[in-house]
Amino acid sequence: MVEQPRFDEVVGYLQAQGWAPQVPWRNGRVWSHGEFDVLVPGVQAADFAARMRALVRCVADFEQREPEVVVRDIVSGGVDVVGYRAGDGDSEVSLEAGTAALAALHTLIVACARQVADREIRKSSMRELAVAEMLDSTTLLPHREVFGYDVFLSGPGSRLGRSSAVRLLDVAATMQEAARGEGPAGFGLAREIRYETVEAFGALGSADHGAMRFELSFRWSRQVRRPDVAVEFSRATVSRLPQLRDASGESRIFTDRLEPPHPAELPTTDRPDQELLGGEYRVELPRAERSAVIVGVVVGLDKDGGLKAIVRGVLSVDGTSTGRQRRITVRLRTADEYTKALAAHSSEVRVRATGTFDGKRDLQISENGFTVIEGDGS
Repeated sequence: MVEQPRFDEVVGYLQAQGWAPQVPWRNGRVWSHGEFDVLVPGVQAADFAARMRALVRCVADFEQREPEVVVRDIVSGGVDVVGYRAGDGDSEVSLEAGTAALAALHTLIVACARQVADREIRKSSMRELAVAEMLDSTTLLPHREVFGYDVFLSGPGSRLGRSSAVRLLDVAATMQEAARGEGPAGFGLAREIRYETVEAFGALGSADHGAMRFELSFRWSRQVRRPDVAVEFSRATVSRLPQLRDASGESRIFTDRLEPPHPAELPTTDRPDQELLGGEYRVELPRAERSAVIVGVVVGLDKDGGLKAIVRGVLSVDGTSTGRQRRITVRLRTADEYTKALAAHSSEVRVRATGTFDGKRDLQISENGFTVIEGDGS
């Protein structure tokens, strides 16, 4: 266990999670949540440490999480956990495969953190510092029963930790969608995925040395709630990853090379020494926002940091179509728009989002700029 929580930390956590104080009992106070009761010992109790350990175990049982995760959530003010599990539980993992998987997990987390920092931190001098600080506070815990790890990211005090985990979830879902696809339509999605990203996911499943199933789970801090989710890659899915890698081609600034990029996506920097970092060229995209519209389907929703819908479709910028399917984060204005997006996601109908595009992947909705295409049967 990482650290013994303090009295005030435990009380604050229980209050935030809906526990209610009841009657005093033996130098402490009973707290209840439904059928569960825990005893919060007084700070002067002789067996304070033992009582706290019992409390953590009971709360972990109630939340169906590991005690180590719960205590980290209590003492840190919130922690998000990215879990990796490989194999079938009763099979051994070779040293080579295990080492490659851990390195791949590190690569993916760092890449996602840098992508988020590039998007959310305006000063370039602060981006690497923010990523370094997040990684310095991130810890790793091997799983006890099957091969795998839990990665404990910074909590709500650092938006970068949460946003990086959300970004990794989006990438994992995209990879799973591409690897499960049948025929050209499915593998065509690989054109949007970097070669290095496919390599990393292949290493998580040992795709080149006897495919094994693996799972990436995302368990969010109870301090900033979000539904827990897991993305599973079966052996059959993992075995198709090398084909996606071949389809994705070599790493370049733009992943889809079947047609020229739209001018709105071109880098504006004149520097000849564009930096190759983490397998990706980092270039400054234009800051000026452009008028844009995307027509497509809602493939995801998010309330973290504002109301957002992830729309997959064809983007047009300044009246010119980019000519290819892509995912765009549509930043909604109102709860009513979010409700419409949720309904469209459930019924799989298309939507039209109009607003300003930042040149990367975000579209800010204009007033009355989000509509559901009525009568759409797609």
